[in-house]
Amino acid sequence: MFIDYSTKLFGIIGKKISYTLSPAIHNYSFEKLGINAVYLAFDIEEEKFDLIVKGLLEVGEGFNVTIPYKEKIIPLLEGLSKEAEEIGAINTIFRKKGFNTDYLAVKSLVLEKGEKIEKSLIFGAGGAAKAASFALSSLGSEIFIINRTRDKAQELVNRLTERGYYAKVVESCNFSYDAVVNSTPNPSYIPGECIKGKLAIEFVYSPLNTEFLIKASKKGLRVINGLEILVRQALEAQKIWFGKSLNDKEVVDFLYARKLVR
Repeated sequence: MFIDYSTKLFGIIGKKISYTLSPAIHNYSFEKLGINAVYLAFDIEEEKFDLIVKGLLEVGEGFNVTIPYKEKIIPLLEGLSKEAEEIGAINTIFRKKGFNTDYLAVKSLVLEKGEKIEKSLIFGAGGAAKAASFALSSLGSEIFIINRTRDKAQELVNRLTERGYYAKVVESCNFSYDAVVNSTPNPSYIPGECIKGKLAIEFVYSPLNTEFLIKASKKGLRVINGLEILVRQALEAQKIWFGKSLNDKEVVDFLYARKLVR
């Protein structure tokens, strides 16, 4: 049996991530781009996190990071990009340096929608919420955060205001805004009366048409779905790793052809 010891290791680090499409996206891309690499899923329990991740960082070339480790992994890295340091969360690693391609994905997708976003209501205060908040802030939007734990929401607000952005913790959605964002794992958490404005952004990609997005579409909002964010952030990660990537349409078409999207 021939073993190619030059094959580089990439992967996704998270917990309870059997659903992830990242290995399919990246292994397909590696093949199409002619890159000698393999991409694996590393489903890690929290009590073993430090031990396993330290080892992975020594042997791997690059990784993606998902729930619940987008913030917890930072102390194990050797550096952060400017955006990742500002945001305080990462989802991509290259040679022990952290980046935030969720931020890049949301920012680019919102720009492509062509909507003027002046106020945004964001549900959640974790790593995805941080990326969305900073992306929308960088486009000129005021940020309003709703989260089950008010202290965590306030921490995000403080992080934004310390960097010159307008942000506030709110308890309800009884005001006008242009964008509503679900950065929680539970799309049904968003009350129907809060789904309003011009644009709905959903981080959940399985199922693709969440209750949140269905309601948003019925109300006439434009939508950015979780699959769009997943694919765009993955391709942004590939640009960091290799300086090149496939395009969104080619990857999405592949996922549908393999019936990996529902």
